Amino acid sequence: TDGDGSKSSPIKSSIAPSAEKDPADFTTFVDDGIEMDDEDRVPRMNLRNWDPDPVYSVLYEVKLMDEVIEDISHQYITMEGLMEKLPMNKRKATLLKTWKRRFFKAQDGWLYYYETSNHDQPSESIQLMGGTIHDIGGRVLGIDDGRGRYLMVRCPTEKEYGQWKVSLESQTADNTKATYVRPVLKSSRHTSKNVVVIDLGSSAIRAGILGQQACLPELFFPSLVAVDKDSSKVVAVGRDALRPDIRHRYKVIHPIRPSNKVDQFNIEVHLMKAIFDKVFHDLNVNPSDYWVMVSTPQNLGDPLKKGLMEILVDTLKVKGVCMVPQALLSLYSYNATSGIIVDIGHRIEILPIFDGFVIEGGVARCPYGAQKVQESLTTYLLSNNYKFFSTTEQLLVRYIMEKVCYVAIDYPQEVEWVNSNPQTARAFVNFRKFGLPVGSYTGVECDLGRFKSPEGLFNVNMWEMDYQTLQKLVFQAIQTCPMDNRRHVWRAIFLSGGVTLLPGFAERLEKELSKLAPPGVPVEVHAAPQRYHAAFVGACSVALMPQFEGMAISKEEWKKDGVKAFRKWQAPSS
Repeated sequence: TDGDGSKSSPIKSSIAPSAEKDPADFTTFVDDGIEMDDEDRVPRMNLRNWDPDPVYSVLYEVKLMDEVIEDISHQYITMEGLMEKLPMNKRKATLLKTWKRRFFKAQDGWLYYYETSNHDQPSESIQLMGGTIHDIGGRVLGIDDGRGRYLMVRCPTEKEYGQWKVSLESQTADNTKATYVRPVLKSSRHTSKNVVVIDLGSSAIRAGILGQQACLPELFFPSLVAVDKDSSKVVAVGRDALRPDIRHRYKVIHPIRPSNKVDQFNIEVHLMKAIFDKVFHDLNVNPSDYWVMVSTPQNLGDPLKKGLMEILVDTLKVKGVCMVPQALLSLYSYNATSGIIVDIGHRIEILPIFDGFVIEGGVARCPYGAQKVQESLTTYLLSNNYKFFSTTEQLLVRYIMEKVCYVAIDYPQEVEWVNSNPQTARAFVNFRKFGLPVGSYTGVECDLGRFKSPEGLFNVNMWEMDYQTLQKLVFQAIQTCPMDNRRHVWRAIFLSGGVTLLPGFAERLEKELSKLAPPGVPVEVHAAPQRYHAAFVGACSVALMPQFEGMAISKEEWKKDGVKAFRKWQAPSS
């Protein structure tokens, strides 16, 4: 019986029956310094000379996830014409803050207003989608966007008042999911912009050439380099670094990894040129012909930015570089500028963002995430006579996690169901296609561990760690947002990262947050189908903006101003 009262099924290891077991396949397992008896020894695979490339091909396959999104924009009634307005968030005219005549357009869930009908660019806009229209009387309508902004408009005639009221109310219908950036798998290259988009993750690198619309990465490979211990020369990058002939001779390093300080990342800049060289080589482009859009970890210090700029601009001669933190780009992939980003990849990051700027006081970072889920699954598998300890063996555990793990909506109820239906609950993961050596597991069976492994995200008792649950971290982030915006923020929680792809994750988080939300406040967790690549998709969206080159630091600016040019990427001081 497990510590939570659940019963683990007596699952036997699936060893190739025809294989003659070599003594080397059996490893003495030591627990608390006591050697286990022969009968307790667990057979272990010998993967020393195994090439994990077949597993990498599956784990790093780029594919479009299925999505079923109902677009209700056809219900919106578009309208344009002249009205009067008060300044934003003013509800009464004064001597100085009086009514002003403007040209308005209501379309696609937004209300735009212009100085005159001849102007191409709106002076300002307010989101109607998800908002409320108030009938003030006297041909006056109040528009509450539910995000802390309020606009009063006055119609010229009673007839137009009625028409505007119908139009504006039609566009308050929530069509948020249809507004997510919806990337394609591949897109023809942009006709007027030469931009290479690169997402620098601690676990993976994503890269591609900017297309006519946002698309998924063309390159997706592990963030690994193999280095000669004597000369410090990089001999392999990505999947090649774990080939048996490489990993046994050279030191394998993650050049991008969280530092001991939870809120920072370490980047071994001297190894990054090899990463960039691989990107440009595999994309078959000349760096000097391209601008580069870089998605970076949050809180990347100026010295690290300087090192990356020196490689990209000084050494590789790119035209210019724009760096934007991954969390902000993930939010952009939802076509939003305010909300809570819940990013769970190598570790957990919760970031409240308001009008495109991170509220640092509400940021929560935890030094665990997918790795802890994987460790929990490894422990469960060991309890059922499966041993996965080495780096290459852990790739198989990750495959199991992605293949059959899920988040229980109601954990006790799920445990009860598994114990009552052991055969139905059990899943078999087949390893035969990975070309494992003779004597290896042909697959594993898994039941309770499928949902027990990620349960620690929501239940502090599962992982026996001193930390706060995911829902508490999100709640605390919401509390740091401006008071007037909190009601909206409860409906603006956006997911990114591989762990959030586990079936049931979004539903469970929404359920747990609903218990913490104020009475009557709805909670909505947004889970875009392509959220595994959210930062890359958001980076494509930024690169597609007309003002992209103005946001980037050109090689001329870098040569002239050096690190002072980073001011372009800083948030304005309050």
